Amino acid sequence: MRNRTILFCLRRDYLCHPGGDTMQMESYARILRQSGNHIRLHSGSVAPADLEGNDMVFVWHLERPHDSFQPWHTAIRNGLPVVLLPTCFHSNTVGFWRALPEQLKIWYRCFREPSGSASHYMQFRSWRRCRERMLTQSSCLIVNSEAEKTLLLREGANTSRVVVIPNVVDLETLTVQEPAPWNKRQRIICIGHFCPRKNQLGLIRALRGLDLRITFVGTARPMHRRYLERCRRESVGQHLFTGALSHHDTLKLLAQSRLAISASFEETPGIANLEAAALGCNLLLPEIAPIQEYFGAHALYLDPSRIDAARIREAVHLPPSPELRAHILSHYTEKNLHRFFQTLEIEEMIH
Repeated sequence: MRNRTILFCLRRDYLCHPGGDTMQMESYARILRQSGNHIRLHSGSVAPADLEGNDMVFVWHLERPHDSFQPWHTAIRNGLPVVLLPTCFHSNTVGFWRALPEQLKIWYRCFREPSGSASHYMQFRSWRRCRERMLTQSSCLIVNSEAEKTLLLREGANTSRVVVIPNVVDLETLTVQEPAPWNKRQRIICIGHFCPRKNQLGLIRALRGLDLRITFVGTARPMHRRYLERCRRESVGQHLFTGALSHHDTLKLLAQSRLAISASFEETPGIANLEAAALGCNLLLPEIAPIQEYFGAHALYLDPSRIDAARIREAVHLPPSPELRAHILSHYTEKNLHRFFQTLEIEEMIH
């Protein structure tokens, strides 16, 4: 794919709350620009005038239709091909209580959008219907694991339109940090926004009163600030909360850490986990199919619903795993991403 003008439509808060999707967007933009494409970034609602001069649109987040459906719908109505990056955690068949927060966000958003836009559709459709329409009517879906592809095919995605492109790390960024010697690395690190899905509170409770201390990197969106405060309160000074850090400072902490841990109930493989492994950390991650697909036997796993402190202690005292680092550097770097885009026939899918 060369010499195209592509509009990247991102969630509204991607600048103030950067995450794995932000890093994925930056990697895609670098690779596509190297191939002679022009990339434009846009967040929030999209007007028809915003689409002028673009050949196609990339939209992130099937999971967040309150952010993604309006730009997706506007592009479709104006005849532009849409590449959807679902970042999908779970099936569309989730229960009422999981769907309710997303449904409320849709209703809130649709009343803020101008009449005649996608808000009219969203107002009378459920979170599931918006998600279903994006899934089945996009020109192409780029997923980051075979497990995610299987999940979306079960929901009705067209197999000929789904492409697996793994998450990657940027080696140029990582080489700025020199990994510390193993005998100098004692830190346990957990990176991510604070929210019930990521289950930081479960880790804090599992380690209560023990001589294990986690460095939590990240902040909370407004709706989850009470959850963050509860984590701080129940930590009782045992753990360190850094708040939001720059990417450079986060990598610096990873290069000094022995173990990167996550206890999320639902998760993608995660660029933070890839960076941790590339910088020499051992990994203790939730036993979830996409994560196991990336890291296989090179990582340790836990059950997020029953976190075992002994398992964490065991992981902390393991020797370094050069095999894990070599695995990541062989399969999950931007060099591989460039190869994927060189062979990816998105335009054939679109036509």
